[in-house]
Amino acid sequence: MNTFKRILCIVLCFYMLNSPAYGFTEKIEPLDESEIKTNIEEEYGLKIIYSKDDENIDYMDCMLVLERSLRRFPEGVIKEITDYYSKMGIETNVVINKTEKIADLFSEYVLGDKSATVYINALQNSMYNDECVASEESTVHELSHLISDYMYETYGHDRMENDFLKFNGGFQYGNWEEKSDVFLNKHSAMSFEDEVADLIWYTEVHPELLRTLDCEEKEIVHKKIEYLAEVFDQCFDSVSENTKLWMDAFPQEPDMWAIDTITQLKNASIIPEEFEGMYDAYITKENFYTLVMNVVESKLGKEELSNNFNLYMQEEYVSLDPVKGEIFMNDGMAVLDRSMLCSNKEVIYKAYQMGFLGHEGAGLEPDSYITRLEAAKMFAYIANSQGMDISDYEVINYTDIDDVQDSEKPFIYFAATKGILKGYGYNFNPNGYCTYQETYIMLMRLYNLL
Repeated sequence: MNTFKRILCIVLCFYMLNSPAYGFTEKIEPLDESEIKTNIEEEYGLKIIYSKDDENIDYMDCMLVLERSLRRFPEGVIKEITDYYSKMGIETNVVINKTEKIADLFSEYVLGDKSATVYINALQNSMYNDECVASEESTVHELSHLISDYMYETYGHDRMENDFLKFNGGFQYGNWEEKSDVFLNKHSAMSFEDEVADLIWYTEVHPELLRTLDCEEKEIVHKKIEYLAEVFDQCFDSVSENTKLWMDAFPQEPDMWAIDTITQLKNASIIPEEFEGMYDAYITKENFYTLVMNVVESKLGKEELSNNFNLYMQEEYVSLDPVKGEIFMNDGMAVLDRSMLCSNKEVIYKAYQMGFLGHEGAGLEPDSYITRLEAAKMFAYIANSQGMDISDYEVINYTDIDDVQDSEKPFIYFAATKGILKGYGYNFNPNGYCTYQETYIMLMRLYNLL
């Protein structure tokens, strides 16, 4: 048995040290503009229209912005809307127009008898004149209008407006100065339709701002979001209780079993301030990487972490484009595909260097949630890198891992045996998502194990 375990350990170490933690072993070629356009149209039921008069114009960044904007919303929501409109003979379009003025860098949504159209104005990039870029925030905002119009259609416009007027306590739209605390901002106070779209937009793009509202009377805003989440659940089959819709927009309290661990991690500066109030919401991959690296760095020290994983950060420097003959700033992040860049480039680049990500950021999707299986693989990868015997585990007969690849089951056994990630009786729930407070508990166990 010992000989078998040693052989298995060698095999696992070879597998893990020569491939990223998520098992991407081959280079994945980035998609081109037309392929991304086709994928978006097929997945979301949209028709994307842009001018092809100038063959030198590159709309790649616009496609990436549109794709990221659509991913902001729960999976299946946009497709439900486009399918609904299609049955009514209404085509859902995204029209991209080029503009030369930054003041015109905005989007607009128009619902007509035959079409529902999001207009996106794209600005010609000053660095590369053949590239056009669009505003992700503006795009998400207009998609919020697309969603809210569908909610009015299926749930009832007057019904929703009357409920909002009750929340407003008699204060009417169009008068920001009269009762500003009832509304999220001045724009939201303009009309009921503007407020609904703004609330959907903020919950998807700026949940941290909603979570940390400092005025007690702003609780009304949270009540409106809770109401919209309930309406969402009734309007969309793809939204369920397990979606934990907009949970990160509400200030949350940790469960009793997690309080001591969270306090210790906060005192050790492992939990960033921006994660304050995030406990029962599902954790995104980007934030999971942030916490994992904070824990490992806290345990090993910054210098040892860099040495163990051969980390280095690229510094910005001036480069000359050999094809275009133009000067531009290079930050060394070109190794990652543009579509995979997110808010914290340093974290993602470190994750790439440590092997958490595949080639060119494959499999990142920073806003997607981390599964329990992915977490188990990550913990085994880190333990192996620190010289632990990852073949030292007990085989546990979980009843729900039959569909897990045989090569991945040892990661589950290792994480469960070491107590890092425990199951639920006879179930492990490999595809279930991890909440923030569950992640905090796992990371404290990992810290003590290293």
